[in-house]
Amino acid sequence: MHAARHVAALLLILLAWTVPATAAPYKADPGPFAVESVLGTWHDAARDRDVPYKLYLPAGAPGARAVVVFSHGLGGSREAAGYLGQHLASWGYVAVHIQHPGSDESVWAGLVGREAVIAALKEAVKDVRVSLDRFRDVPFVVDQLELMTAPGGALAGRLDLTRLGMSGHSFGAVSTMIAAGQKIGRGGRYQFKEPRFKAAIAYSPNKPMGRVSLEEAYTDMTLPMLHFTGTEDMNPLDPDQPASDRQIPFRTIPAPGQYLIVIQGGDHAVFGGRERRDGARPDDARDHRLIQEASIAFWDAYLSGDAAALAWLRGEGARTELGEEATIEMRN
Repeated sequence: MHAARHVAALLLILLAWTVPATAAPYKADPGPFAVESVLGTWHDAARDRDVPYKLYLPAGAPGARAVVVFSHGLGGSREAAGYLGQHLASWGYVAVHIQHPGSDESVWAGLVGREAVIAALKEAVKDVRVSLDRFRDVPFVVDQLELMTAPGGALAGRLDLTRLGMSGHSFGAVSTMIAAGQKIGRGGRYQFKEPRFKAAIAYSPNKPMGRVSLEEAYTDMTLPMLHFTGTEDMNPLDPDQPASDRQIPFRTIPAPGQYLIVIQGGDHAVFGGRERRDGARPDDARDHRLIQEASIAFWDAYLSGDAAALAWLRGEGARTELGEEATIEMRN
């Protein structure tokens, strides 16, 4: 399986080299489809656990569509990164934004003051069960999507789960890395890899948690991945941790097809859309446009096999669009 994926990735790259690169924006504006949003909750009877979700659907899009799952950060909700879900759906994707009880907005609801909120978030992340619940939510969600697109399901025939991507911000980026095969625990003894994913995007990723070396943590990671961070992407729970730590996964994961985009001045909250508790900043619209463009180019390349998208991502198209606002690196 690993060899087949590497061969497919190599063929896609070779095809991209035959496609002229363009410096034009890549699907920067909203696409041709109106966006329908659907709120709901799945219940995992085996764990007696509810998993809320928000679907962004391309209204009237023909055929079965590629699907991207999004996992929010600590203290977030299914409303996180709505700018991404809206944009993807307008271009024909189905975006599935899930919510993780125990590490969602309920952690800080009703609290007053930044210090109280940070203290509550720190307590939540210390609980190992909170992390395990998150990691187990992801395969459960994929199971539910399979039921939804099956004959008689609520979205029968509308989801192409052979083109399935995983993404997330901050703690959601951790969930994404885990689903992509990162090992955790002493010596990397635990793994929650979800083999149904074909590619992944980590917004504000972080180095592995716990007593595990980088080699042990990343040895089984084979998916192509796009890593996003910013020069001001500090850890809200550990202000002494340098923003450059978020580049460690890109620089260490051995799998081919790794990309890193660093937004100049980009902070931690911009990737999640800041949600309701954070005020917008002047550069948010600029940063969101760059994030949307690069994200959809990556999904087009690796979920749909679009050689033009890959050529844009790997060539002058992305570099020209990012300009002085961001940098991009890649590894074959």
